[in-house]
Amino acid sequence: MKLLILGSKEYPLGTSDDPLRSGGFEIYTQNLVAHLGKRVQAVTIITRKFKDTPAYERNGNIEIYRVPWIRGFYFRNPSFNLASFLKALSLDFDVILSHGPISSFLAGILSSIKKKKLVAIPAGVAHTQPQYPGILRRVLYLLENLTYRNADVVVFLSKAERDKFKSHLGYLPGKHRIIPTGVESKEIDKDEIEKLKSRFGIKGITITFVGRLIGVKGVDVLLSALRDVGTEMKNDFTALIVGDGPDRKKLENLVKDYDLENRVVFTGWRTDVPAILAASDIFVLPSYSEGLPIALLEAMAAGRACIVTDIALPVDDGTDALVVQPGDARRLKDALKRLTEDSDLRARLGKNAKKKAETEFSWERAGDGYLELFKDCLP
Repeated sequence: MKLLILGSKEYPLGTSDDPLRSGGFEIYTQNLVAHLGKRVQAVTIITRKFKDTPAYERNGNIEIYRVPWIRGFYFRNPSFNLASFLKALSLDFDVILSHGPISSFLAGILSSIKKKKLVAIPAGVAHTQPQYPGILRRVLYLLENLTYRNADVVVFLSKAERDKFKSHLGYLPGKHRIIPTGVESKEIDKDEIEKLKSRFGIKGITITFVGRLIGVKGVDVLLSALRDVGTEMKNDFTALIVGDGPDRKKLENLVKDYDLENRVVFTGWRTDVPAILAASDIFVLPSYSEGLPIALLEAMAAGRACIVTDIALPVDDGTDALVVQPGDARRLKDALKRLTEDSDLRARLGKNAKKKAETEFSWERAGDGYLELFKDCLP
């Protein structure tokens, strides 16, 4: 079986020279390919061409084609996916695995032309994301309706994501499966944790966000909550904003406006996220839309107490996380205050989160799920 993967903007991780960093699907793709390994005949990945990367390379049974693209927030995704589509027309494969509405829409056309099956991963609901202007959200809504109705199989990363998809789009794809992603727990040396605390000037309770700095992530809501909780909480805190993106300057200005300069640290994009999470007490995901974010699973695997928004994530409010409504800075402030002042609650949530991550989210299980699905797609 020959698998074609479309929609991953960087492979392998660490090759990009785009200041707009790659997101969770790039991490997802790398981990999935690593765990599929030689269990498939061949894997072909079409990704973006960067300055110091070859247009083609082969690593065992993995082929990587890199295509040109146009830089810029609104141009990089459609230009890359169109170039990927054109390149794929000349390639040999049995099954297509695509991510997101633009990649999956073009993959649907490719599927019809080449008479191959399409497996599409929405990973959230794109048209609800606030960083896009209204007309673009309308286009994404139409693409999502057309694309996922016609895909051979749609993969949701959790039951909650499937239910949220139905509530936003009003239907479920005729054929769909739930294949949770995987996560790996890593032991971090205590010296590395202390070095990180010293480097970032961490004092008191450490509150951490990990993700791209774009509107859908709700970091502005987190900063508003931190401003309010800072005037009420008894303990000192340091908030780490781990990641980068087009909204960074605006968020840095909010930190100044909220007088949080001594409490909020922008770390930029980091490769040592597991160590940062190990140095943290609370993980916060204030997003408006997600699929199943790797950062959340990593925080759960690290045994961190998590606060997330009610966007169909696989957590149970009060058991392994605290859940608040997206965009509600007041409720987020209340949850932060509650966790910063209750160490027993932090410990209980973290212990339960770690147990769930270890028992429910396995890359080996995810690989098995995809292999079974791909075999069902073959004639």
